Amino acid sequence: MSSSPEPVPRPRPLDGLRVVDFSSSVAGQYAGRLLAMQGADVVLVEPPEGTPTRRTPPLSPDGTESYLFRHLNQGKRAAAWPGAGLLDGVDVVLRDQGAPLPVPLAATVVDCELGDFPPDGPYARWQGSEMVHQALSGVMNATGSVDREPIYGLGQRASYATGTTAYISVLAALHERRRSGRGQQVRASVFESTAAMGQNLVSQASYNGTEETRAAYPGFLAVLRCRDAWVVLFAIRNWPSLCHVFGLDELLDDPRFTTSGDRLANWPAVVARLQERAAGMAADDVVAGLQRGRVSAEKVTGLAELVESEQWRLRSMLSEVGDGESALRRLFVVDDADGPVDADVPGPSPRLQVAEPAGGAR
Repeated sequence: MSSSPEPVPRPRPLDGLRVVDFSSSVAGQYAGRLLAMQGADVVLVEPPEGTPTRRTPPLSPDGTESYLFRHLNQGKRAAAWPGAGLLDGVDVVLRDQGAPLPVPLAATVVDCELGDFPPDGPYARWQGSEMVHQALSGVMNATGSVDREPIYGLGQRASYATGTTAYISVLAALHERRRSGRGQQVRASVFESTAAMGQNLVSQASYNGTEETRAAYPGFLAVLRCRDAWVVLFAIRNWPSLCHVFGLDELLDDPRFTTSGDRLANWPAVVARLQERAAGMAADDVVAGLQRGRVSAEKVTGLAELVESEQWRLRSMLSEVGDGESALRRLFVVDDADGPVDADVPGPSPRLQVAEPAGGAR
């Protein structure tokens, strides 16, 4: 009895694409990771001491490995600078803004530069940290309580947004290359990408000269402390469902809350009643009931709880990729005629490569 043949792996959108990643930033290396997840062969080129992200926290308990580097570079290969012959037949180059290249690029190459600020703008000579970029974008100005300091969003969110911008820009240039046969230079800056994260903050200021503040949110938003966790809900619709979940059916006949306009005018009173009931309820029960009633709601969870959650398990958000590394996968799925193709991580992060001495001697 013959065994069933092994399934043939389905091709991924960027199979056969060659990418050389000279970048030293979170943004550039994240763009490379996204390309690798779609099948591109991505080579990270590093100086002898290693790319700066190898030393960027959070670090392993013994201080020898950066978890950030691991996340940004899983699925790539590594090469030592300057990497002779690396640019032969390359399709895409990722590099820091203004950084030189060892050789001129062919006319077919998509050359992507990433930097803090646009090189031809008023901040061209500036350098910015994550906090600086969040402040300049206006996001911090609108985040937090009105009587407190603005809230700084932790992590590398501005850089991840920039890496995503670069990734999309590279794909657009590759799409155009199919028509013209020519490469082009594309740019992505943290300054511009972070401004785009602010939704309509920039356009609002441009159109009417006003800006968002940290005053109370003018909508049906509530942040409630349940007995075991916080819950965030947005109840722009399905008022009866909201009342039923919290056992407040008497509010349905309260003239203060008859129409949507009435409820908005008296929303602080609604939130106060919701909070009274939420204090004795489990967060999971609240979220499940609200979602059944088609009211937007979610539990505020820590990372450890999120990793163990049913949603992450059902979506297979984590995978083992070798060398004892776990990876985030399935950031998005690409559909083709035969169904969805996973955006997955093809392997672990690369080990630092040491350039051979001239003549090949060791």
